[in-house]
Amino acid sequence: MSAQSPCYWVYYLILGFKGTTNESERLRSMALPSPFSSPTIKTNRCGSSRVPTPSSVSHHHHFLTCPPGGEPSPHRKKSHSLVVLGHRQGQPLIENYILRDRKCLRELSSWGIGGPCRYFLRTSRASQLVAAVRYCRERCIPFLVLGRGSNCLFDDRGFDGFVMLNRVDQLEVTEPGVYRVGSGFHFNRLGMRCSAEGFSGLEFAGGIPGTVGGAVFMNAGADCQESGDVVDSVEIVTMDGELQVLRRSELAFGYRWSSFQDMKDLAAIVAVTFRLTPSTAATERQRAFLERRRRTQPIGERSAGSVFRNPSGAETSAGRLIELAGLKGFAVGGAKVSNVHANFFVNFNGSTSQDMLALISHVKESVDKKFQIELKEEVKYVPYRTQM
Repeated sequence: MSAQSPCYWVYYLILGFKGTTNESERLRSMALPSPFSSPTIKTNRCGSSRVPTPSSVSHHHHFLTCPPGGEPSPHRKKSHSLVVLGHRQGQPLIENYILRDRKCLRELSSWGIGGPCRYFLRTSRASQLVAAVRYCRERCIPFLVLGRGSNCLFDDRGFDGFVMLNRVDQLEVTEPGVYRVGSGFHFNRLGMRCSAEGFSGLEFAGGIPGTVGGAVFMNAGADCQESGDVVDSVEIVTMDGELQVLRRSELAFGYRWSSFQDMKDLAAIVAVTFRLTPSTAATERQRAFLERRRRTQPIGERSAGSVFRNPSGAETSAGRLIELAGLKGFAVGGAKVSNVHANFFVNFNGSTSQDMLALISHVKESVDKKFQIELKEEVKYVPYRTQM
């Protein structure tokens, strides 16, 4: 299964964190920014310009038109807040590093589909992500927090809003088997490292694209394991610029679902702490998972992982239903149902978003007509314009 996942910028200070001293210090180490370096502009193959930045964050997405009001979400408690150091200190730095109408989203998508976004910023620290969210709130700009783009279908026209590329990728081992990881850390790398160090719970993550934040947001899973099974706590940023810590008892997980998907004021996941169990068989188990994946999935082709969720209550997987409907290899334009795994759709010949949407629609209709089962998409379509 693919892991999707959500990003931040400006100078902020953490004040009044209600926790232990060690906990506060760890949060400060991730939240406080480093000075910006002078950008070097390079032209990429899309004919756009890009600014190299220090490091990385995660992949879930969120849209915003104007600052929301109403009561805070009942899902969590406030832990501490972030206070901006001042509009004049933070906003000019953001302005200097935002790319306008020059970043091709196909470069950020595992499908290789999508036009330019109106605003683009790469973030490597929580404070940067927070500042970018504030920037969008003050201007009523819709925004998207993106990790590895392994679960998104962008519109051919692009996105008429702000894309924050999450590259917050710090990793800290707080005690044996307990990993505190930035939401932009590669989920595949985390799974490989934990297994190699003799800990079980994330063996399935080996070979899965996406980021830690996206994996937890979607509760990615495979081979009878799920991300939510080993989550100990999650650090998030809200629309109001507050950094909060949610304990496992405050969270809920289900099949390709987490309570984060229902949090209206969630801006982004910043970091996740996983608690794993010792296992001498972790590496061997992961090796078996990877070998089966290589045999049964179109590795090396441009795909977004599983397009549809497995239907609840059905004895057959979505991929098997598509195959039984005779749709393996079926193509629309440059988009095709994989010949290896029918729940993987590949961009084999310059697919457009319209090609892929048409293919998804045809497959849904065909399966529903033949089996009276309505498939639900696991991938997310990002329209050119969005309103909430």
